[in-house]
Amino acid sequence: MLLQLTQIADILRGVLAPVRDLLLSITPPGWIMSLPALTLVLFAIISLVAGMRFNPLGISFVGVILASIEMVILNPLDPVIISLIGEGGVSFGQFVRDPMADFFIFIILIVAFLVLMSSTLYGGDKGPYNFLLLISFAGAIWVVMATDLVGLFLAWELMSTPTYILVALGPAREAIDGATKYFVMGLLATMLMIFGIALVYGVTGTTNLIEVAAAVDSIWVMFSTTPNAAYTILLAVVLFIVSFGFKVGVFPGWQWVPDAYASADGSVTAYLAGGSKKTGVGALMRILVVGFVAAQTQWTFLIVGVAILTMVIGNVLALAQRDIIRMLAYSSIAMMGYLFIGIAAANPAIPDAYTLGIGAALFHAFTHALMKTSAFILIWALSIKLSKRITYEDLAGLSKRAPLAAGLLAILMLSLAGMPLTVGFWSKFFLFWSAVLAGMWWLALIGLLNSVFSLGYYLRVLRYTYMMKPSNDSRIKLPVIPFAAVIICVIAVIALFIFPDVVMDYAFDAVPTLLP
Repeated sequence: MLLQLTQIADILRGVLAPVRDLLLSITPPGWIMSLPALTLVLFAIISLVAGMRFNPLGISFVGVILASIEMVILNPLDPVIISLIGEGGVSFGQFVRDPMADFFIFIILIVAFLVLMSSTLYGGDKGPYNFLLLISFAGAIWVVMATDLVGLFLAWELMSTPTYILVALGPAREAIDGATKYFVMGLLATMLMIFGIALVYGVTGTTNLIEVAAAVDSIWVMFSTTPNAAYTILLAVVLFIVSFGFKVGVFPGWQWVPDAYASADGSVTAYLAGGSKKTGVGALMRILVVGFVAAQTQWTFLIVGVAILTMVIGNVLALAQRDIIRMLAYSSIAMMGYLFIGIAAANPAIPDAYTLGIGAALFHAFTHALMKTSAFILIWALSIKLSKRITYEDLAGLSKRAPLAAGLLAILMLSLAGMPLTVGFWSKFFLFWSAVLAGMWWLALIGLLNSVFSLGYYLRVLRYTYMMKPSNDSRIKLPVIPFAAVIICVIAVIALFIFPDVVMDYAFDAVPTLLP
């Protein structure tokens, strides 16, 4: 299957070779690898201007499609491109197109397309809304490409700043409250990130992650003579983990997630859960596994603690919710805890655990993006149709009022729970097995117990959907375009259970990028 996808990409590159040559002839060499992000910025401006008189959503779709095509045809391994920019796929000196960056970029573009499909429900006809979304998509691409801490900081602010405004533009009255909490927590995380960058630069004299890794390795070798430098590096690592913990919604920075998710419009919530969180995970993985691999023994225990507390907090609080969006928000927190198991298992001293841990974390990022994006879009479509926030009681008898929607929701809930016949099973299995290979069977057991506990709220959705009588027998007809986005994701959820290697092989291809 992977070979077939590669062949399709090669055919597409061959057909569009003239387009590639045209782009290379008019684009400065340092910009080439960033063309997908630059394309999104260009179309963001166009959609803002066009939105003054027309519905700009079609323009946004074109921008995302063109960025996706550019990702395929501008292959950093293409000899023609190498002759122009050299090996490594570097742009602007701080961003790089490597297999890991490409893996996350395709997640971002897939989520972007789904979010735009959902935006036909609300906001998509407005220029500023499309402008903010596309700018954030572009920033997310640069975040996962960043190999320099300064470039990472700039890209992160480009991605996250529009989302504060997008959350505030939600239709609910509490949108401002949710956005304010999100902004304050984001501001705190930004300050911690800047402090961490300053400490790293003060000790190593550089912000390039490869050079930082070499400097940290030297500091660890000479620990007896430079203990202060080592302790400063450890403080910087803690600051980065806490900072990105705030940004991706794990312990100790999860508090903003339920309020922001519940108050924003569902399309923005889908993007926050499926796109920006995965971007933060990609950035944190590159920082830890590339820049601070020499300190891996020290930061592993911190990652383990974050994983356990995040899983427990997310699942316990999700069980207490009645509002479906808030339940999914806490569930999303728990899902990030599972992902951190893979990062914790990535021990370079155990090659099999390292490869499977990183690969499983990447695989989980992809599958979680599909599951959570589609789940939020489906609940948002129901919310728009019923003109109210969806609770468990509103799902009563959904199997009779909207049979197909009920079936799709059931599949998504089972996949999030990690049940067989859905890709969620493989996603959690690989994560737990990587922990076992790393000698942390107890961490895998804690993850498994949390997965069993999560059935309490996932199966509650199915109970109300299929076993409770509806208060209203009228049929519910959901909007076609958002509904189509959900159908696409559910088909992928089932297909990837049968063919998990389609994504897992790409995840494993990205692992050597992070090898110490």
